[in-house]
Amino acid sequence: MSVLILALAVILAVMSLTQKNTVPAVLAFVLMMFLLGIYYILMDEKLLGLFQIFVYTGGIVVLTLFGVTVIGAKFPKFEIRPWAVAIVTVVVIGLLIIPFILPPIPYEGKAIPLKDQVKVFTDFYAEIAIFMGVVAASVLYGSIRMLHTLKHEKE
Repeated sequence: MSVLILALAVILAVMSLTQKNTVPAVLAFVLMMFLLGIYYILMDEKLLGLFQIFVYTGGIVVLTLFGVTVIGAKFPKFEIRPWAVAIVTVVVIGLLIIPFILPPIPYEGKAIPLKDQVKVFTDFYAEIAIFMGVVAASVLYGSIRMLHTLKHEKE
């Protein structure tokens, strides 16, 4: 069952990226977020699943859909950029490889003593935190740039 839910989530993610109109793209994104919430609930992570459904699906995405319908935005003309495809490919492969590169975590399943918490973070999670910060900054920059492009396209 979980494989089916994850496969549908991946299909909806691809649909949300490939749609020409923004409203169907956001609707596909909403369904993907909802399926991820259901997947978390099936994994016995009920709080995380409810948080995913209520906050992301119910709040943030619906707010985005409202903003898109008010603005009436359309995607600008798509041009194939080989360097962008290469960057996305490297990032995806990196995200898939990271779990296998990480060393085993000490204190797994046990409480970490207070004096060792900073050392455990810097030894095991600092690179991932920096990488995710860079990815988040890139997504934020791309979103702002897209809004800027759409704003000037209307004028």
